[in-house]
Formats: sequence, structure tokens, C-alpha cells
Amino acid sequence: MTHRWLILGAGGHGRSVADAIRAQGDAVLGFLDDNRSADELVAGDPVLGPLRLAWDVKTLPCPERAPTPDRFVVAFGNPVLRQRWQQVLEAAGAPVGVVVHPRACVSPSAQLAPGCVVLAGAVINADAQLERGVLVNSGAVVDHDAFCGAYSQLGVNAAIAGGACLGPLASLAAGEVLGCGEHRFAELELAPGAADLGEGVSCGGSSG
Repeated sequence: MTHRWLILGAGGHGRSVADAIRAQGDAVLGFLDDNRSADELVAGDPVLGPLRLAWDVKTLPCPERAPTPDRFVVAFGNPVLRQRWQQVLEAAGAPVGVVVHPRACVSPSAQLAPGCVVLAGAVINADAQLERGVLVNSGAVVDHDAFCGAYSQLGVNAAIAGGACLGPLASLAAGEVLGCGEHRFAELELAPGAADLGEGVSCGGSSG
């Protein structure tokens, strides 16, 4: 079945995700983006409006008689933004999909939660587990039994060895390797206005 996708984010990563969607045989209906004008074409597909439209996907300004999207994905390289907008989509009842480029290799026993994106040349091996919104960039490897927490990401040609754990919102830089059984967690810093960690934390050092 061919799906019709709406992508949040029309930057470089958004264009890469659009390429992967087309390569897997689906259609891209357009983008939502705050930094581009409505009706601007990005890789041949229109920007339909700003990100705030994701709060009520039923009001999207699709052209008359145009098909409506039946899959959504958030395409930001910043894990915190990816989390924020995927949660908006889920609260709005939008069906968040999984994007896997056909030139990626994903084991049948691997688990990919909604919002995951796996780009060309990536490898996801046996019994790997990817939680919501994980980004596996081109050429990256998640080896057997490895765990990627929600909204974590691997840069181009990064690798997680067998049994390793990449925590929620954590990142591996391009070419970086997390060894067998090792753990990596996102750095925590005080949330705005908080006096100590007991009053709230936010994740820092994890933008990509």
C-alpha cells in the first residue's frame, strides 16, 4: 500500500527523509516549516504552512481535491525538537510512521517504534531496539541487542556495538563508536528558572 506523507521540517534532513520516503515507494504531500513561506517548493513538494498546524492536522490547507496525508514524520536533526513535535502529532491523533530507506538493512527481529528514520546504507542488526523518534543516519550501524532510547540519534557512519545502550535524547557524532555493552546518556542541565536538579532538568549537548 502506498502511503502519503507529511514531513515536519524542510531543511537538509527533511529533504533526506523525503528522498527516503520516495525511495520506499511512497508519496510526499508536503512539509510544515517555520522558516519557509507557504507554497514554496522544497525538492519539488510544497510547504503547506508553519509547524503550529501540526496541533490540528485536520485543518491542514491541502489543495482542493488533493489527497490528505495518512503518515507523518518529524525531520529535525535536533533530538529535543524531534521529541517536542512528535509528541504534538501524537496528541493530535496523527499517525506517525517509520521511514526506512530501501538501501538500509534492517533485521526482521529488530524493533522500530513510531517516528524512527533509518537512512540509506544504515544497518540495524538482530534484536536491536529503537524507541520512538530515533534517527539512524546514512551508513550508521546499530548492532545486535543494542538499545536506542527515544529520540536518540546516530550521525553518519556512527556505530553502536552489540548490547550497547544509547540513552533517550543522546547522540553519537559522525563516525563515533559506542563499544560493546557501553552506555551513553544525554547530558543534563538545569531547566530555565530551576535552582537545582530537583526542580527540573533539560537535555543539553544533544543537538545535531
